[in-house]
Amino acid sequence: MDLKELLGEELFKQVEEKLGDKKIDIVNDGRWIPKDKFDTVNTEKNEYKEQIDDLNEELGKLKNKVKDNDDVTEKIEDLEKEIENKEKEMKKLRKTNAIKFEVLKANPRDVNDILPHIDSEVVKIEDDEIVGLKEQIEKLKEEKAYLFKEDMPPGTGGSKGNPPRKGIETKVENLKDALSQHYKES
Repeated sequence: MDLKELLGEELFKQVEEKLGDKKIDIVNDGRWIPKDKFDTVNTEKNEYKEQIDDLNEELGKLKNKVKDNDDVTEKIEDLEKEIENKEKEMKKLRKTNAIKFEVLKANPRDVNDILPHIDSEVVKIEDDEIVGLKEQIEKLKEEKAYLFKEDMPPGTGGSKGNPPRKGIETKVENLKDALSQHYKES
């Protein structure tokens, strides 16, 4: 409904004369406010609404990125754990191979018969040296001599003497030679 219709033409002219060049609007609750103030507040409200809409849109984009980041972060953590596990396995394998190599030097009948008697937790590898294994091998040689080949002296005397027996005086320099020697004798 128009204000002119509401007040009537005569009263509307009186109000118009009283206001002069000021303009007014009617708000739903019946209070009168100046039009320029209403326009300012309305414009600010619309600007804030646009800003909120923009921020909600950015928030939606960020949520998708964060979701992707969570997936990526989770994948990175899984890969780090897998790398850590592989490094542990590699360290354990190096230790096991070093133990086997040292056991081969002790002239066993079969390396696999000796390994269950070795406490690998006690054995440490420090500066490319194995610590704590020699003592275990010596103890095994005393307690379970049947696991090792007998060391026989080269030659037994006699008129011409006997030549050295095979395998007794050869020294093992690396794991490959030790393994090949072991399998040749077996």
